[in-house]
Amino acid sequence: MQRRDIAVVGASTGGVEALRLFVQNLPDDYPGTIFVVMHVGPVSLLPQILARSGAIPTVTAEDGMRYEPNHIYVAPPNRHLLIRDGEMKLSAGPRENSQRPAIDALFRSAARELRSRVAGVVLSGALDDGSAGLFAVKSRNGIAIVQDPKQAAAPDMPLNAMKNVSVDYVLPVAEIPALLTRLARGEEGEKETGMEAGEMKLERDELVQDPPPSEKQISMACPECNGPLYETAEGQLAHFQCNVGHTFSPLSLSAAHSEALERALWVAVRTLNERITLHRQMMKRERNSSQEALFRRLEESVKIAEQDVQLLRQIIERI
Repeated sequence: MQRRDIAVVGASTGGVEALRLFVQNLPDDYPGTIFVVMHVGPVSLLPQILARSGAIPTVTAEDGMRYEPNHIYVAPPNRHLLIRDGEMKLSAGPRENSQRPAIDALFRSAARELRSRVAGVVLSGALDDGSAGLFAVKSRNGIAIVQDPKQAAAPDMPLNAMKNVSVDYVLPVAEIPALLTRLARGEEGEKETGMEAGEMKLERDELVQDPPPSEKQISMACPECNGPLYETAEGQLAHFQCNVGHTFSPLSLSAAHSEALERALWVAVRTLNERITLHRQMMKRERNSSQEALFRRLEESVKIAEQDVQLLRQIIERI
């Protein structure tokens, strides 16, 4: 029976507790290898947290390190974790869904490298990160598992995975380790997991570079680099990618666009504040001069700029 001894696990918002519970329920003799990506800031204590939560050795992934059974490898901050030729590769490539490390990058590389040996697990998280990666796992006859959304601190990622991918199991996080153990030992019943012929629309490398000419350019700039964006589809999943390689799902693109809009509005607020300061300084010099008309124009300019600042702040509150 097929052994699925490679598990790739992705989590985002609210995912620390889910990952702790996941590791806590892994048996000491778990026969497979687990790779974990969680969206983190510039510093992460996740490997130490998970190491204290279970008995399986848990370490930060290193570039060129060969992976072993009965180990958990955690992606470090600001690097994509990829799997290639029996080793882990760390990459500073383009962000995906505004994240590095990215869940989809790990899932995709594992699916390409190890195909049906892979079980992809999507835990608690915001937006739709992990859906495209889980699609790649399924397209190569891997197993797709998601945390029960009703028990997830942030249910968006599991819900969107279930919406876009034909998942094999939906379980409480505490029950997923037992399933992975059976899969790794080849004890779980076989499933017909592959996609229908022709359903996989686009083959992508671990980190996408130039988009194929067949992709459709859209009238929107990349929120990361302001380059042109192209739309493509994998099955029912839409993706947006720029020439640099920044990649977005629809929900992640919307969130990134909102952040870009907010940044632009704060730049406008700063510029208006600078205008207010400049014109007030000019007013001090003109107060006792004979140019009364200029003083009045500056005074009116300051009032209008102050009103505009308040309006922009109200708009920012609504984004």
